Amino acid sequence: MEYIEPQNRDDKEIIQEIKQGKEAAMDELIKKYQKRVYNTLYGMCMDYDTAWDVSQEAFVKVVQNINNFRGDSSFWTFLYRVTMNAFYDHKRKEKVRGRVGNFSDYEDDSGERKFDVKDAVNIEVDFEKKQMQEKMKTALSSLTNTQKEVFVLKTTEGLKIREIAGMLGISEGTVKSHLNRSTEKIKKALGGEAL
Repeated sequence: MEYIEPQNRDDKEIIQEIKQGKEAAMDELIKKYQKRVYNTLYGMCMDYDTAWDVSQEAFVKVVQNINNFRGDSSFWTFLYRVTMNAFYDHKRKEKVRGRVGNFSDYEDDSGERKFDVKDAVNIEVDFEKKQMQEKMKTALSSLTNTQKEVFVLKTTEGLKIREIAGMLGISEGTVKSHLNRSTEKIKKALGGEAL
């Protein structure tokens, strides 16, 4: 019997084993896609911690819903939809938390801050890189959800227009339109700097 490297095994075969209750197969599937999911989420929010948290939520949802995957589309398409749903759920929760949070959350009973201001600043962070990241985050926030998804799938994932159209269930012309609009908005927000 020939040994097959885990990364080269077919998704359908791995998923079949997961449905049979084999935990090692679930680990294999997560290892195969974790970087791709994380990079996609990071492209959506430009925040390391949020991308990590949401990628974990997405994989939990995949484990819970793996029996719903019928194989009509590629597993990546299924995982992408679960990931985006987890991302938008997270955004909604953050929006609600933002409305109810206040500065007293950062103080102890004596009224003193629980942290030092210097603890919140990493002096070693490269200023220019941080500034560019902030510009990019602002630029991404100016995009519609569909524009952002198209932009991230094209630039981070390197998918072809037809692949993006299939994943999002929109026409290729619509994908091109969203890609052009998002690219123009981002270039403008970055002060005309090349992407």
